[in-house]
Order: sequence, then C-alpha cells, then structure tokens
Amino acid sequence: MIMQVTDYAMAITNSFVLPDACTRIKELLDDGQSSAEDIANIVALDPSLSSKLLQLANSALYNFPSEISTISRAVNVIGGKSLYNLVVTETARTAFKEFENSAIDLERFWQQSVYAGLIARQLAQEIGMRDIERYFLLGLLHNFGELAVAHSAPETATECQAFAETQLPWEQQKRVLGFTYADCSSEILMLWNLPSSLFTPIANQHNKTLAVKQTDVGLLYVAVRLALVIVYKDRFAAERLLSEDILKSLSITEIEIKQAIKFARIEAYKILVLMNPELFLIP
Repeated sequence: MIMQVTDYAMAITNSFVLPDACTRIKELLDDGQSSAEDIANIVALDPSLSSKLLQLANSALYNFPSEISTISRAVNVIGGKSLYNLVVTETARTAFKEFENSAIDLERFWQQSVYAGLIARQLAQEIGMRDIERYFLLGLLHNFGELAVAHSAPETATECQAFAETQLPWEQQKRVLGFTYADCSSEILMLWNLPSSLFTPIANQHNKTLAVKQTDVGLLYVAVRLALVIVYKDRFAAERLLSEDILKSLSITEIEIKQAIKFARIEAYKILVLMNPELFLIP
C-alpha cells in the first residue's frame, strides 16, 4: 500500500507526544490573561526542560548581554511568546533525536535545519520583523518530514535523497512520494496542535507566488534555499535558487544575503553542539 502524507505524519504523532508544557503555555498565551509568572511556573515543573531552556536562552542564538539564570527572568526578559518558541525548539530537538535514522545523512540533516533557522532569524531581524525567534523555529522545523519518512520507510527516504545534479530535493520528493517533506512537516505540526503561524509558512515554503506576497513565507523560502547553498556548496548557487522579485518583495539586498550566510556559518556549530552534542561535539 502506498503511504500518504497523513500516514507518515500520524506514525510520528502516535509515537511522540508533545510535553505538557507546550500545550499549557499555548493555552495561557491564547487566553491573554496569564502573567509571566504563570508561564514560568509551568516550565519550572520540568527540571530537564528548564535546564535546556536556560542553556538555549544563554546561547549564541539569543546573545543576551547578561546571564539568564532563572526561568522567571527568562520570561520577563524575552516574553511569553519567545519562551514558548524556546519550549518548542527544545521539543523539536528531542523529537529530532527520537527519530534519527541511518537511512539519511544526519549531519547534513541537522546542518540544513540549523542553517535555515539561523538565516531566517537573521533576515527577519534585518528587515525589522517582530518575534524573530519564530523564524528560527520555522527554519529548524522546515524539513522535519524527512525524519518522518526515514522512520517509516527508510528505503524511500534514501531514494528521495538521491536527487539528480540538476534537480532540487523537493522535486525528487514529489516524484518519489507524491508530496514534499514540507507537506509532511506541516502535517505533523498541525497534528501536534502547534500554531498556524508555524505550520502554514512551512507548508508553503516552496510556493513562490505566496512567498512574494507574504513576508513569513518569503523569509522561509529564502532561508531554505540559502541553507541548501551552504550544505551543497558545489551543486547550488543563490543566484539560481533566488529570483530578484523575491528579494525585492522582502526588501532584502544581496549584501544582507551574504551577511546572513556568513552569520549562519559562524554561529551554526555552537547551536549544533547544543542541540546534538553526540553528533557534533569534538571528543
């Protein structure tokens, strides 16, 4: 039987449950009546999550001038939405680890995800977007569907990775699966009841028409392709993957593109070590 995108997504969501903190913080943010202390109290109930969130909050990703040593201070400094993004980032890290599979090149997968996240965040900051941590999450999660396919059908994931020299990865995915990893990633996030501000841009990351019209889709569209340029430096060039109308619609210059790539190259290893020390930490 040929598996559909929902089959792959359901296999993941049936075996990995979002931590209570994710659901409860989202509920508090949605009701609009919660305080920073309410949100901090939820995170504090999970010592492991608290520890990892403080690591992330004090990492190069956020680059605060002074140390953040308590969850309550983290909430006060970065706000409830940003803390929620941190919680989802840690959840994504855990899920990535849960479904790592030898059928794909894990080092490439992690690099591609983190590069896309860093570039999306940097470009969002450059053009003055709010909630820039959400853009890191969009990039980080954009290809999660690859792990879902590798988990359920390793040989199929390997075939998807064998794209031709002149072919884009998502074109091969569409040919092999009938859908793209973007479709699968979005489906998983939807089943996890994460906000539409996450799963909608991810679902449309290859939709050029929408990327020109909607800033969050456009930023992810650009970040995904620039991450591909970094990871497959001998196969892809930014000039081939990004048209002038996309950059114009976002008011992004070529200099800002180069700066975002440089930033991602410099900062990626610090984030990769934090998120997957077993794979990237030098013995």
